[in-house]
Amino acid sequence: MKYDIPLGKPDLNDADREAVLATLQGARLTMGSALLEFEAHIATVVRRSFAIGVSSAGAGLEICLRALGISVGDEVLVPSLSFASNVNSVLSVGATPIFVDCDARTLNMSVAHAESKVTAKTRAVIGVPVLGNPAGLPELIAFCSRFEIPMVEHAAEGLGSTIGSDNVGKFGRLSVFGFGPNRPISAGEGGAIVTHDDRLAAACRALRNQGRVDRQSFPNQSQDLGMIMAFSGMGYDARLAEPLAALASSQLRRLDEIRSQRLEIAAAYTRALGGHPDLILPNVMENSQICWPLFWVRLSDRFGIHDRDALIDGLHRHDIGAANHYPPSHLLPHVQKMFGTKVGDCPTAESIGDRMLTLPMYTSMRAREVGLVCQALEIVLSRAGIERSS
Repeated sequence: MKYDIPLGKPDLNDADREAVLATLQGARLTMGSALLEFEAHIATVVRRSFAIGVSSAGAGLEICLRALGISVGDEVLVPSLSFASNVNSVLSVGATPIFVDCDARTLNMSVAHAESKVTAKTRAVIGVPVLGNPAGLPELIAFCSRFEIPMVEHAAEGLGSTIGSDNVGKFGRLSVFGFGPNRPISAGEGGAIVTHDDRLAAACRALRNQGRVDRQSFPNQSQDLGMIMAFSGMGYDARLAEPLAALASSQLRRLDEIRSQRLEIAAAYTRALGGHPDLILPNVMENSQICWPLFWVRLSDRFGIHDRDALIDGLHRHDIGAANHYPPSHLLPHVQKMFGTKVGDCPTAESIGDRMLTLPMYTSMRAREVGLVCQALEIVLSRAGIERSS
């Protein structure tokens, strides 16, 4: 049976479309009023003083490292169980990634393992609320404070997640959000850097626009008039286009509604799959709330990576979205070639990465669709169990 349930899809309303169309009728398609509005909006939502719109979370990560002065000879602690953009951003600035294993309950960086990796060359930590889960972030920032190491919080998946009275994006000296596919707030692409540090904010603004520090002729001058061009150093073409800024800002206005709907979907998954002997469900700490960019499950220890991939293949044959998240970063081919990293370096990340898969999650998802996903998952899982025991 074919179900036609994608892994994720955008949830756009008429207000979103009108916001995008309005930018197409303006005088600028980049670095205009929609960007300024978006930056002010997200800074307010995540309770930071400054926000800098960028072309992607990955570009934002690299800009943050540059702004902190990270370069050749420096070491940056990176969670192994995370997306490749974390290690790639470190490599792009010429620094050395030092891989840290994850905590088996939260999936986030193990503070105990991080402590063992600190050296005199350690210049930064990339902290990631993996799949939006903020558990462990307070302990991680306390570790960074103790060792006086700045943390760049890669919160691409965490907008809307909270722990205690703190929201994701509030922990890093610099924090980065992303608005790509499968995000609660999705503009297709795009990202934002947030911080309380005015010096770092200014550096990030220059870096996203080829190092430009243009001068206005008078305060609050419209950018439509042009600027007196000046440069402070190197930089990137990493600007956030006006249509994407407008789309993200429009969706931000209903973040609470989006979070509430995704919480209901996650609860439906938990009710349907909880208690299954071969599935380990997400561990949500009592004082935290996840905005659920995706819903994930982990297979029991009797299964391995080939079983997990067979399950994903089986769901795909039913036209149901599923994916592996995440291949451990220290085992990426280019990383192994450069640094000689190997199996066994981060055993918890390896074990979890081999057995974890993500299931469909989108704001407009209905209870019936959740039920169909769970039904198909149990069917392909039972077949895998039979084949394994035969």
